[in-house]
Amino acid sequence: MTKITQIDDRGAAVAWSPINSCADVIALGAKDSGEMGFDDYGGELELYDLGITSSEGGRKPTPSAIGSVKTTSRFASIGWTAGNGSVADRFSMGLIAGGMIDGTVNVWNAKAIGGQEDSLITSIDNHKTNGGGAVTALEFNPHPASANLLATGGSNGEILITSLDNPEQPNTTVPAPDQPKQGAEITNMSWNSQVAHIVASAAGDGTTVVWDLRQQKPWCELRCESNNMAVADLAWNPTQGLHLITASADDRNPLLKLWDLRASTTMPLASLEGHQQGILSTAWCPHDDSLLLSCGKDNLTLLWDLHTLKPIAEIPNEDDASDNNNNAAATQPSDVYGGGLSSSQQKRYDVQWSPIRRGVMSTCSFDRKVQAHSVIGAATKSGRPPKWMKPASGVSCGFGGSVVSFASTHKAIKVTSAVERPDLKAISLQFENSIANSDAIQFSLSKAENALKNSNDNEMQVWGFMQLIFEDNAREHLLQYLGFDPEKIHHAATEFDENTQNMENLSLESKPTPPMSKSAEFAVKQALLVGNFEAAVECCFRSGNMADALILAACGGADLWAKAQTQFFENEAGKRPFLSIVNAVQRSQLDEFVTGSNASDWQETLAVVCTYAKIEEFPILCQSLGDHLENAGDFANASLCYMCALNLEKASKYWRHQLNEAYKTFGGPDFLALHAFVEKVTIFTKALDANSTLPPEVADLFYDYAKVLADQGLFSIAAKYCRADTQKCKELRDRIYRSKDSQYC
Repeated sequence: MTKITQIDDRGAAVAWSPINSCADVIALGAKDSGEMGFDDYGGELELYDLGITSSEGGRKPTPSAIGSVKTTSRFASIGWTAGNGSVADRFSMGLIAGGMIDGTVNVWNAKAIGGQEDSLITSIDNHKTNGGGAVTALEFNPHPASANLLATGGSNGEILITSLDNPEQPNTTVPAPDQPKQGAEITNMSWNSQVAHIVASAAGDGTTVVWDLRQQKPWCELRCESNNMAVADLAWNPTQGLHLITASADDRNPLLKLWDLRASTTMPLASLEGHQQGILSTAWCPHDDSLLLSCGKDNLTLLWDLHTLKPIAEIPNEDDASDNNNNAAATQPSDVYGGGLSSSQQKRYDVQWSPIRRGVMSTCSFDRKVQAHSVIGAATKSGRPPKWMKPASGVSCGFGGSVVSFASTHKAIKVTSAVERPDLKAISLQFENSIANSDAIQFSLSKAENALKNSNDNEMQVWGFMQLIFEDNAREHLLQYLGFDPEKIHHAATEFDENTQNMENLSLESKPTPPMSKSAEFAVKQALLVGNFEAAVECCFRSGNMADALILAACGGADLWAKAQTQFFENEAGKRPFLSIVNAVQRSQLDEFVTGSNASDWQETLAVVCTYAKIEEFPILCQSLGDHLENAGDFANASLCYMCALNLEKASKYWRHQLNEAYKTFGGPDFLALHAFVEKVTIFTKALDANSTLPPEVADLFYDYAKVLADQGLFSIAAKYCRADTQKCKELRDRIYRSKDSQYC
């Protein structure tokens, strides 16, 4: 508990400024003349700047007088409003109203107090005219739209509602024309915090009446004190419009009674016990509805926690001479008798919260001191931070792009989703929808067509090969795709006419085979006569008669036939390259043919494999061709061969290389390029065994993709790509499982 500052020698009614720019300013309306004797010297209205936020160097602020104005009568009550509409425009510091003991209500221009112009705007004497005596209760409507309404109560029980829309010509009415006045002095008036046309009045006969100004009748009447003792004060809950608290002035039963008007108007919801004698004033904290102030005749000023219904701190009444910053040598009432102040003179008769400064309150005591205190430290004794310490608004970002926010102006917590990469989210949803509504062939065909439109030859080939993988006669379609159409080739071969060809294009090696010489013919004949086919074949080879050698070898057995074929291919392959194909097929040496092929003619090599390889040989030979191209530095086409071999690990190697290059160009992770990689792998895996697993490098990239999808709130899609068995992937799967979309994952 901290005393901020103090104004000495002021027995006054206090009103805090409701203007943000003047939040430290208070108005003091003198309740006594401050002079010795029995003469009435009138009163005074003073404005002080407490300087709460302007102190420097850790020193306590010193109140400074802004201005003052003398009055013909003393104050019984005081209020301050910012005004509404034209009133707020005309009077920048608002209006101050004083309920005087002579029954008048004076209204001042707060800005003009202490200035050259006349600050008094009007005097309202309705209470005085009606013989009401002092205006003992006064309060402006706290609702901004109704801030020009003033409720006043007199010592004779009369209540008036005054409209100051035109301050120079106020309009005064009674809350219920057909109802009698309350039967005793009005001790306080309080406007409802939630409904602008509801006002409550407390009276000295123990009753509290809640008035409905719209219906012009009492809404209810509370019999707060059964023994007709006064209700010293009352206050509405600042956030709950049907909660009201009343303070009993009865020394025998000094209770604060909390009423819930929804439940009962005859029995209080709870009673707060803590004072030993009657209570004089109470105030409900406008910034935390769990905090309440009260002061009583027992010289106690208590801070209550309404959650426990118990006091959590006492604001002490010590007289610290070192803190007396104003008129320290002033004559105190007790000085005429000598000695210090008695405890009865130190009693506080008024407590109020600052409407703007959170945790700041003022007290007025019978020893003519007005003090300002900070209760921020004391408020934490409840075990909870005060509500004004809680942020007025806040935001927290959660998993999957979830954003949770709250604001003091809304009673609901708002949960939204923030999409950081809308482009990625859009194409991911489009991809999932496409593969759900079409087969792999159709999807691959559409991707190939898009690549063709964008002149991306490599992507077009990748998706072209991807489409072929899923065809029923994949190898036949592959031949067609490589440019080898069997029907066209058959047609061209059957209609070939050498006489129509340009003889200049013939090579020297294409000359007709020369006729066999007489000596060679004799040697062959002699060998045949003795049955030596091997010698006859060798003689034919030496004389250049290849066709004769092959015919004779066919008659000499399998070994000779094989030997003759070998010799023929060795002699003629260089002259006629197609014979290397025949040799590889004839001798089942396609693997050697692949490894010895020209890398630039990979399409012809793949066509040979496609045509002549057995089913079990085909993936092995395609992979061998891919290795051959990779060793030659042709990684792109090697990847196509690996696709034909259904080898994901090797086929995706070049795709990962493309992704890394995209990352370098982008200067970081390029998630659109990552999506393109995932598309290829996802479609490709549809052709693999259902039990096949992803290579570790691919699984890691799938994790990256799943994580960024989860960050966009696509939990169900992200779950499909968490395929790795790594710890980070397990954690992501667990978070997705516990997400709001877990039932879809």
